Amino acid sequence: MSDSNDGDGNQADSFTDTSTQSWWDRIMGGLVAALIGLILVPVAVILLYWNEGRAVEAIRALSRGAAAIIEVSAANLDPAAEGRLVHLTGMLKPGIAARDPVFGVSGDGLVRLARRVEMFQWTEEISTTSQSNVGGSKTTEKTYSYKKAWSEIAINSANFNARTGHQNPAMPVASQRFTAGDVRLGAYKVGPALLEHLTGFSGLQPKAVPPTGYQSVAEGFYRGQNPADPAVGDMRVSFASVAAQTVSVAAAVAGGILTPYRDATGYTIALLEAGDVSAAQLFRDEAKSESVLTWVLRGIGFVLVLIGFVCMTRPLTMLAAVLPILESVVGAGGFIVAVTLSLPITLLTISVAWIVHRPLLGVGLLVAAMGWLVLLRYLTPRRPVQAFR
Repeated sequence: MSDSNDGDGNQADSFTDTSTQSWWDRIMGGLVAALIGLILVPVAVILLYWNEGRAVEAIRALSRGAAAIIEVSAANLDPAAEGRLVHLTGMLKPGIAARDPVFGVSGDGLVRLARRVEMFQWTEEISTTSQSNVGGSKTTEKTYSYKKAWSEIAINSANFNARTGHQNPAMPVASQRFTAGDVRLGAYKVGPALLEHLTGFSGLQPKAVPPTGYQSVAEGFYRGQNPADPAVGDMRVSFASVAAQTVSVAAAVAGGILTPYRDATGYTIALLEAGDVSAAQLFRDEAKSESVLTWVLRGIGFVLVLIGFVCMTRPLTMLAAVLPILESVVGAGGFIVAVTLSLPITLLTISVAWIVHRPLLGVGLLVAAMGWLVLLRYLTPRRPVQAFR
């Protein structure tokens, strides 16, 4: 084990563990990877198909919602709005301000309150270097580095490779968010699902007296001897809040309460933004959010398909590992094959899903997928045909 400086003035320590895996063990690992790949590819295809169906239903539900929404005034309850999707703008005010029951922090007009807790803890970082050997074996060096850092997440030091001298105490209190009681938008009460959309938090300096064991600092509260020289187990607590403000809402009315609107397909509409925002803009913003989610899931699906095919090529790569250079060549070839298969399969899955839900666009995607396969056919070098006499 060696000592080093972590760059922040804290003393860190590390040690390296070296192990060697035989060629046979690597082949067995490759077979396990291939089995994982065989499972991963169909799972990814199912995810891709489900995501497209979800995206289409979201677009349709938002379109229906935008056409069915009615305008109401926040000043008075409208009996005609009961059970319907409504749009209204007004001042959002709490009946009972949001409050942290542990630290007693609150403030006039606070609709939401966020408590952020960090503890100074030991962290473990693992860096790995590997070298393939002639004969198929592989030597791996793992370096475990330990340093102290602030973390909002409790780090379980029992999972460290070197636990002695790196123990973290339990975290007695965690980060949490609190919502005000009896929050109203004019005459309407606002349900908690809508309040979750209020995310414009700004820093709050607590006026409450710090609890026993804590001291007041610029950021909030501190538990420990010296904030300038923290020790493992020291904690710092800061706060942020969302105050009463003008908001615009698109939601259903149920007994005078603004709650999520449920479309016939089960899709829920619960939109809230700060400021005076039109219903049309609320729906456009939600459609953009749905589009981003769709593309994120598409990317995840493609990556999973790619990983699945790479895993399937692992046994062949491991067989070639008897010579390190041959392993690299076969591994690179396997990756190219995986990419070549993953892209058309992803496009085909998306196109089939859209053919089921939206035929015109789905056919276009199908043509794109087939075009990719045709392009690959022409890009693949052909071996010359020799005539035999």
